Amino acid sequence: MNLETLENEHFSELNETDKEIIQFINRNRAMVRESSLAAVATKSLFSKSSIFRVCQKLGLTGFSQLKYLLQEEANQVQDVNIDFVSQTVKSVLWMSNQFKSTKLDDIYKILNDANNVFIYSTGWEQQIVAQQLQRNLYLAGKMAFSFPSAVDEMSLQRTHIDANDALIVISYSGMNETVLKMVQNFNLQGVKTIAFTSFRQNRLSQIASYNLYYDTVAKNVQYQNRKEQFFSDLHVLIDLFTMGLINYISKTDSELED
Repeated sequence: MNLETLENEHFSELNETDKEIIQFINRNRAMVRESSLAAVATKSLFSKSSIFRVCQKLGLTGFSQLKYLLQEEANQVQDVNIDFVSQTVKSVLWMSNQFKSTKLDDIYKILNDANNVFIYSTGWEQQIVAQQLQRNLYLAGKMAFSFPSAVDEMSLQRTHIDANDALIVISYSGMNETVLKMVQNFNLQGVKTIAFTSFRQNRLSQIASYNLYYDTVAKNVQYQNRKEQFFSDLHVLIDLFTMGLINYISKTDSELED
């Protein structure tokens, strides 16, 4: 996710003042990412509330996340000399240690007790992972249904998912407004929601019943000379998660037999 992508996605929602604010941000990226909201307002001659509203129109939580986004873009400008193998290994190890320190029994109990497990993903790579998770859950003895990523979120809400089911949502940004509303609606219906999201601050991790985190590694690729995200963490995470679930089910079954 970068600022240009957000501008294109939300262009139709922007008025002329919004566009002027974004133009100022684009011309003064270094200053904006190092300054406070008040300082940017003073420099740009736009009000703090107007700048904050533009951030929200772009799908961000506020000015702080805009600064984070600009800093992330700045960090990714040059990557020729970066050892991406070492960076990926380091990222996977860090995620694995985070996973080991996370209490998962409540999540495993929900999945083990659920009548049905549904998986929804928000992108192409996430859909690949969702299909792998569906296969993993089958190996754990749990039938799961993975919705195609093209399924409209509103259509998903009309399915027969109820409080006896569990919904897993796999998202990178965790900021899609429609998905957030969908999860909130399922929460109100008593459906337990489990989110897999990136480590960056995101709203999905805050509203889901439970959340597991992963990181991505960004690298320039020759195809269209653009930056792409690689999801090694996520692939490893779902395998670790499933192996833990298998252990939990085996332990629970043994205790019932005793």
